[in-house]
Amino acid sequence: MIRTQKEYVGPSRTFHGSIDSLMGTRLEILVSEGAPEAVSRLWEWLCVESARLQKVLDRFDPDSELSILNRSVAPVRAGETLSWMIRTAIRYHRLTEGLFDVAKGNLNEVSIDDSDLVDLGGRVLDFGGMAKGLLLSRLGSAAAAEGVGSLFADFGGSSILGLGHHPFGDCWTVGVRNPFRPGVLEDITLRNQAMSTSGNTPSYGAHIINPFTGEYVTARRQVTVVSEDALDAEVLSTTLMIAGEEQAERVAARFPGCSARFYDV
Repeated sequence: MIRTQKEYVGPSRTFHGSIDSLMGTRLEILVSEGAPEAVSRLWEWLCVESARLQKVLDRFDPDSELSILNRSVAPVRAGETLSWMIRTAIRYHRLTEGLFDVAKGNLNEVSIDDSDLVDLGGRVLDFGGMAKGLLLSRLGSAAAAEGVGSLFADFGGSSILGLGHHPFGDCWTVGVRNPFRPGVLEDITLRNQAMSTSGNTPSYGAHIINPFTGEYVTARRQVTVVSEDALDAEVLSTTLMIAGEEQAERVAARFPGCSARFYDV
């Protein structure tokens, strides 16, 4: 079960909210520009939407819609969110030349028809490389709809959304940390942009699978992608951890507005 906290802090009355146990990590937001009633509505929406997405996409919850689908031996009709995720994953699979594969190398064997009937063909789906980006993307849209102009969201340290600007600056500045030794690899500025970092760390080792070889990526490197869309950023950062140099250039060119940084750590 997710746990939430909220408060207004400092003389500027900046809103701070946090959601624990969400997709295996923690989501924190700071809102420094927006009418109090609009910020309150946005926070309530975020809490409800976070719980809803977790109930749909959490493969570790045996009662989630995804877990039920993964256990099914016959085709199952997916709900609106899950069917959208499957179709979107298939689109990303094509854009990345098969490198982004939520079925670990078997997405070509998964089918979904016009009535949202899904046949996994005995395969298992894992949306761990999309779910955080999806929530941040929807948060950005919800903030715009509420007229919330400046917001910073940190989702587990690896997925970031920066709308508007810091209360005492003209942007949000994020340090990309070296996971193997103290220090910052680069400072990145965000203004109405998202940022996603993928890579191996001492505590979270090889976890990205090359779908063509079935082997984990073990290189000590990080990839950070900045984009106007948080979902694009998350998908592309994972993909570029797998791709070779020439393939990375081809794939990245299919994501307009995205920029990638590669770090040897």
